[in-house]
Amino acid sequence: MISRKLFWRDLKLFLRIFLILFAVIFFIFDGTAFGAIATYKISHFFNLAKTKIFEPPNLNIFSESATTTLSQGSPNTTTTKTTTSLPTPPSELQNTNLIVLPKFNIKAPIWVVNTIDLKLIYKKLKEGVVLYPGTAIPGQGYSIIIGHSSQYPWQPGRYKSVFSLLSQLEAGDKIYIYWDQKPLVFEVQETKIFLPFPKGNETTETVFPPEEQPILILQSCWPVGVAYKRVAVKTVLINQ
Repeated sequence: MISRKLFWRDLKLFLRIFLILFAVIFFIFDGTAFGAIATYKISHFFNLAKTKIFEPPNLNIFSESATTTLSQGSPNTTTTKTTTSLPTPPSELQNTNLIVLPKFNIKAPIWVVNTIDLKLIYKKLKEGVVLYPGTAIPGQGYSIIIGHSSQYPWQPGRYKSVFSLLSQLEAGDKIYIYWDQKPLVFEVQETKIFLPFPKGNETTETVFPPEEQPILILQSCWPVGVAYKRVAVKTVLINQ
């Protein structure tokens, strides 16, 4: 009876130590990505709380429309006009194509790889994000841009967790692309998480099929720290 108690006590102690070591090692390996997620969550919470505390009470009886209404001839005929302002080019923009996620204050160069060479793709992912080979230039068709969500801390590169917050994007969020010095504005429509081929039956094209309008897909591994599934964010061109 005593030996059984000792066994269970030692087993519980071993499991506690194992879980603590696992958590520490996991955080060390993916600390940058989890730090980015934690920072965004905390910042988002405090900004939301600040807004709720300090916003003045709404005393308007009638709500105001965010769009501009223009009368055309008859007083009963109106046309709604919605405009999207183009962002100011960032200082980092020189001869480099750039992606900007304003919601997270993230900027990264976009690299073009002309062939599905995994070594070359991984090399360029250390320097930014990659326009997936065979997909269209952003704004001209069906485009896929891939980036890391996490990487080992000892591996080189500044962009090891550039797409760690992709799953936090929501419908209506804006994505800015600067291509050949030209600004493009994309709007998030939908996010999906899927198990890719060959483990699963899904691919980016089956999850978000091409359409007649220009589409930009942002894609990375999911969840953060694991390359098991993929997170894909569908955005559509709304201004150029």
